[in-house]
Amino acid sequence: MSSATGVAPVLADSSPEDRTARLLAGFADGADERATRARPAYAPRIDRAFARFAEKVGEPMQAWAAEALVQTPGETVFYPFAGADFPTAHRMYPLAARYVLIAMQRGGPPPDPAAQGREALGELLAGYERLLGAFLRRGFFVTAEMNAETGNDAAIRGITGALMVFAAREGFELLGVDPVALADDGTLTLHPGDRTRAATWDSVRLRLRRRADGQPVLLEYLRVGLSNNTLKPETPALTLVTGLSDARVILKAASHLPQDNNFTVLTRLLLSRAPTIVQDETGVAYDALRGRFSVKLHGSFKQVNLLFDGSDQETLIEAYRTAGKIDRLPFHVGYRKGAAACMLVATRATVTSDAR
Repeated sequence: MSSATGVAPVLADSSPEDRTARLLAGFADGADERATRARPAYAPRIDRAFARFAEKVGEPMQAWAAEALVQTPGETVFYPFAGADFPTAHRMYPLAARYVLIAMQRGGPPPDPAAQGREALGELLAGYERLLGAFLRRGFFVTAEMNAETGNDAAIRGITGALMVFAAREGFELLGVDPVALADDGTLTLHPGDRTRAATWDSVRLRLRRRADGQPVLLEYLRVGLSNNTLKPETPALTLVTGLSDARVILKAASHLPQDNNFTVLTRLLLSRAPTIVQDETGVAYDALRGRFSVKLHGSFKQVNLLFDGSDQETLIEAYRTAGKIDRLPFHVGYRKGAAACMLVATRATVTSDAR
C-alpha cells in the first residue's frame, strides 16, 4: 500500500464514485481543471499529509499488526466508535473482507464535485482539507470538529466522502456506494427510500475492490447508537451488534465509553463473544479484559488523557509499571498523554456464545 506513489491509475470505465474519491484524495489522475482552479494547492497538500501519515502511523502500524495480530483472510472487523477511521481498521487487518464501522455521525450521500459551481467546489475542497488534515495529524477524529465540518451548514454533508477518500488511499477501487438500513431482524438491507433525501443516507455501504489482488471488500458505516438506551432486548440494533461482536474488534480513541455504565450492554457483548480485542486505554477496562482474555501489553502507559477520569485504568497503569521491558510502540495512536502510546491485544482462549 502506498499513500502517494505506486497506486494503480484510475481506469476510464471506473465508477463516478471512484473518480470522485481519487479527486478528493489528491491523486493526480483524479484531478480536473475545475478543482485545480477552485483550490490550486489542494492536491499537493493532501498528498503530503497522507505521505506523512503513512510514514509515521500507517506503515509502522501495519508492520506492527502483521506481527502482533492474528491475520485471517476474509474475516470481518468490527470497529465501534470509529467515525470515519477506515485507515486504522485496514492497516491492522489488511486481509479482511468486511469492515463495519459504527458511530453517530451521518454517512451522507456521496459528494458530487461535478455538480458544484467554482465557489462551492472551493469550499468543499477546503472542508475536506481541514477534515482529512486534522485526522492525518492526530490519527483520530475529534467529534466536535467532525460534526462542525459535516453538519447541515457545512460544505461537506456527512462522512461518506471521507470514507471514499480513505478507501482510495488504502489501495481500493470504489465500485459503488449505497445507502443501507437496519431491518427488523437486525440484518442490513439496501435502504428503500428516495436517494435524493439526506435521511436515506444515514448508513452507507461502500463496495470496494482491492487493487492488489482484485478481491471484493465491503466497507460499511452504520449510524447506530451503542448505549444501553439503544441496545435494548429484542431490538434490531441489539441483534446487529450481537452478531458483529463475534468478529475481530478494534477500540481506539473511544472516549472511555466502554468503561461507562451507560455502555455496559456493548461491553458485555464484547467480553463474552469477541475472539480478539485490540485497543488503546480508552476501550474495555483492563480488569474486565484480563479476567476473560490473555492480554499482551504494547508500548507505554502512565496516565489517561487529562480530559478523562482515569480511575478505571489504574490497574492498567500498574500492569505497565510492573511488566518489565515492553517494546516501544512504533507509532502514536489515540489521545495525547505525554510521549506515551499503548495498545492492548486481548485474545480469548475459547469463544463463548452467550452475552451475560
